[in-house]
Amino acid sequence: MARRRMTKQERTRQIYLRVCFVCALVAVLFTVLYVFLNDASKTTIDLKDVTHITLTGFDGEGVLTANIDVDEKYGAFYQTVSVDFSKSSGLTNGDEVTISFNYDKAVAKTYNLKVKANDMHYTVNGLVRATPVSQNDIFEGLDINFEGIAPLATASLDISNTKFKDVVTYEIIDEKEYYDAGEIIKVRAVFDEADLEELTYKATVPSEECIKEFIVEDVDRYITDTDQITDEMMASLKKEALTLFTDANEYGMRIFCDAGLMPVYVNKKTTFVWSSPSYISSYLNVLKEDSYGKTGTHVNDVKLCFESVISQADGKACKAEVIVRFQDIIIRKDGSIDLKLDSGEIISADRRDSHIKAIVRNEIDKDYESVKLTV
Repeated sequence: MARRRMTKQERTRQIYLRVCFVCALVAVLFTVLYVFLNDASKTTIDLKDVTHITLTGFDGEGVLTANIDVDEKYGAFYQTVSVDFSKSSGLTNGDEVTISFNYDKAVAKTYNLKVKANDMHYTVNGLVRATPVSQNDIFEGLDINFEGIAPLATASLDISNTKFKDVVTYEIIDEKEYYDAGEIIKVRAVFDEADLEELTYKATVPSEECIKEFIVEDVDRYITDTDQITDEMMASLKKEALTLFTDANEYGMRIFCDAGLMPVYVNKKTTFVWSSPSYISSYLNVLKEDSYGKTGTHVNDVKLCFESVISQADGKACKAEVIVRFQDIIIRKDGSIDLKLDSGEIISADRRDSHIKAIVRNEIDKDYESVKLTV
């Protein structure tokens, strides 16, 4: 059967279709070539490749953070990049976390960047279980050593037996030079939680709240209050004071001159003696706090005032007031009393009552508070 010859119109249409096909193919090829050449001229940045994920903390308390390596040539672009976590804290081993990226496409375009920002998927693992550490645990083994006698006791910390001494610093809050018995000393434990976490410990209280109180105890203490002096103690002081009324030569010459009496000498020596002393009153004198540690001071003294007869070998005599002082009386840590009887001495004698009162009441020495004893 003979083929039918195409009409001129059909041949024209066929040619037209072929030309259109070729043009379309050329357009596609040019488009592909353009895209290829355009992409080839761009710098590719895969955000997954420049992002480092860090996992810290403990099992059940894990924390994810991201750090991006920034190319300073594209600094403005990297400033627009953000990393988002589907969950970033309170993480437990086995948790699945999706990490996504956001960035400013317009800024990326200005740098001619091809940015890959596919999501990342992270599985939490390797977290250890933290050992909780309480305030008592942190202070366990800490001792305070006291030296001296209260209220002039000094305090020092002994951390040798503490478990966390390598990562915890212990300091006395508002530290003073001297402490009295019964005072409360507050000690703070200063630490960086990260240092504890490196040892797999988790503090249950923050450092600024980790404070423990210690009481100044088990120390000797000076008597500082009249209530601490009993009738029995005063009886012992008076008894010891009476043994001091013997030789009066240190004061006799001045007292006799004040009384208008002529002293006599035996073998070129005066012969003044005390006799018949009678107790008048006594005062407790306590060193003021702002004078603690001052050179030449003592912490306390009891001054006893007596009236006594002073006489000499020819029988002439007169009366004078005499002060006997005992100083630094101590209550020992075991509760016993050290009256320091060997410190007793006559420190003044005079016929002038005003002079004696000024001394016994410490009206001249302003370092002391003076209180009259009623026992």
